[in-house]
Amino acid sequence: MTVVSPHRDVGHGSAHAKVILIGEHTVVHGSPAIALPIPALTVHARAMLAPDSAATQDSPAVPDFAAAQDFTAARGPAAAQNPRAPEGSAAVPDSPAAPLLPGGGAGVIRVGGPGFRPRTGPEFAVDAALRHWNVTDTPIAVHTESRIPVARGLGSSAASTAAAVRATAALLEQSLGDADLAAFVQVGEQHSHGRASGVDAAAAVSHGPIRFRAGVPTPIPITGRALLLVADTGVSAGTRRAVGIATARLTGQRGLEMLRAAEGLTEDAATQLAQGDWPGVGRSLTRFHELLVDLGVSSEVLDRAVGAALDAGALGAKLTGGGLGGCLLALADHPDAAARISERLYDSGVHQVWTLPIEGEPK
Repeated sequence: MTVVSPHRDVGHGSAHAKVILIGEHTVVHGSPAIALPIPALTVHARAMLAPDSAATQDSPAVPDFAAAQDFTAARGPAAAQNPRAPEGSAAVPDSPAAPLLPGGGAGVIRVGGPGFRPRTGPEFAVDAALRHWNVTDTPIAVHTESRIPVARGLGSSAASTAAAVRATAALLEQSLGDADLAAFVQVGEQHSHGRASGVDAAAAVSHGPIRFRAGVPTPIPITGRALLLVADTGVSAGTRRAVGIATARLTGQRGLEMLRAAEGLTEDAATQLAQGDWPGVGRSLTRFHELLVDLGVSSEVLDRAVGAALDAGALGAKLTGGGLGGCLLALADHPDAAARISERLYDSGVHQVWTLPIEGEPK
């Protein structure tokens, strides 16, 4: 292996959160899924040479960069929040439209050098990249700052890993295409979550909506515009446990029927997005939530919030991500409707709601 002396002192990288619009869990078994980037929720990483190789194993690792459960600011247009949001979610002075979101935080990993052995998902991913570049004898420290809520089904671990790999590539002046980056991130996701479909890794590096199936992401067209509300229940998602529950139920004839239903709903949603049929998209989302309930990966708090959103006039609503907690989605066709749905979601007990525009080609 080669020890590298980079020409720059620091390498920088960033990545964004994502939501799975439809297709979670069944995507692990070959059905398609649709994911959207959330560019307003980001993680930034800085990579630099570590002082010495001994630090790689003696310093405590921060698993998935997410041990600190503090409050950090989310920037950008995902801002609108209900005045009844919990204490700690007021706007920050330099960005009056940016609520504070639970989770995120800062972390550091140290990778490479003689005797290094990866222990966390991000370490496995960066180590895979270093091996690909044949520079594993170079000890590197990667520091991250994340604005993505942790364990909420928003792809925090994949985004943090993508940012870390990008920062390392920048430090070492290595070329890094999206396909290679997604492959490195997937190495980390497999370690973090067990059987991972790859959709989080693909969405973390995508620049727009994607359809994902059997490891292959494809950009999808969208017509018209809508508003997507993402609501945090305040309960950590149990991704690994949920994957086990869903996998057990997706066996036998009943499992095949559920996979066919999931594929049909996801393909319907892709067609509806392309046509700008937002009420149709909403119906597909709600029906997919019902399928996820049958899979056993929803929860009382998720079902209560989904019901509240639908009662308030949402075009559709469903959990997103692993389930058993985490976040849910609600679709609205107008800012007034989004505000009404947000209020009802807070009434149902969710901790935070933020609203994202989905914008496609004009109808």
